[in-house]
Amino acid sequence: MTAHQPGSPPPSPDVPRASPVLDIEAGVERLMGNRAIYLRALARFRNDYRNATGAIRHALDADNGPEARRLAHTLKGAAGMIEAPALYAAALALEHALRDGAGGVDALLAQVDAALQALLRELDAMVLLAQETPRASAPPPGNNVARLRIMLDIGDGAAVELVAGAHSELSAYLGKREFEELSAAVANFDYERALDLLDRPRRAGS
Repeated sequence: MTAHQPGSPPPSPDVPRASPVLDIEAGVERLMGNRAIYLRALARFRNDYRNATGAIRHALDADNGPEARRLAHTLKGAAGMIEAPALYAAALALEHALRDGAGGVDALLAQVDAALQALLRELDAMVLLAQETPRASAPPPGNNVARLRIMLDIGDGAAVELVAGAHSELSAYLGKREFEELSAAVANFDYERALDLLDRPRRAGS
């Protein structure tokens, strides 16, 4: 029986369904349309779950069934949160097998690892694409504060490039320490904090 994936309608039992590696639009919708929070969730997943299957294997090798089930359950929940259907389904099947004492755990763990690696390749490609995007060498003066505010508000990942390209203008507007805090917040996809930092001079002058 095919498991129902979060954020999607129940599948027809007679019609096979495609299982994309990552459903970005569904992930943004799951998080109330907040793209910035979703991007932060992707970044955390990429950092925190890179060795998830290795940790499950280690628990199994140590005959620690409860820990293996906990790790599979946590991975399943994280995959569901970011709308990674293939990984969610594989982790769910593994969790059930570990809970019920069923056979085939090694094969199921291999399926989880294959789905995880496919997802990580996609996330790594997203990061690489952002890093390779050409930066504006001389952004128009005076306009970048407003442009950045809009980009942060809609969760546009290109904000990272704008902050780097408009270093002088933003430093003059915010001050060196505040600019460094802003740059770090944008790099970590913490767009809410970045917006707060960007609006401080405007609030101070009101």
